[in-house]
Amino acid sequence: MENESVTKIKKPKWLRVKLPTGENYKKVRGLVDEHKLHTICESGSCPNMGECWGEGTATFMILGNICTRSCGFCAVQTGKPEEVDVYEPGRVANSVKINGS
Repeated sequence: MENESVTKIKKPKWLRVKLPTGENYKKVRGLVDEHKLHTICESGSCPNMGECWGEGTATFMILGNICTRSCGFCAVQTGKPEEVDVYEPGRVANSVKINGS
């Protein structure tokens, strides 16, 4: 068989996504979970989430987790938004305040 002699080419280091670790990542993860927040990072299946959260940064989605657009490059669920959570802005503001301290 001809394919047995083919050598595997390693992917370049810049192409590999590092697993999310570190205290900043854990802090952001905890805030998002504890305050039941939505982020484009998670909803959009962003491959850079670990890097951003590792630096203490997250991008929040407000007014729920469903988008009315249907962008071909985005993984956010598309559809009719759910009922507005009037307490969500306060939870977002509180988590930003906590993370900033």
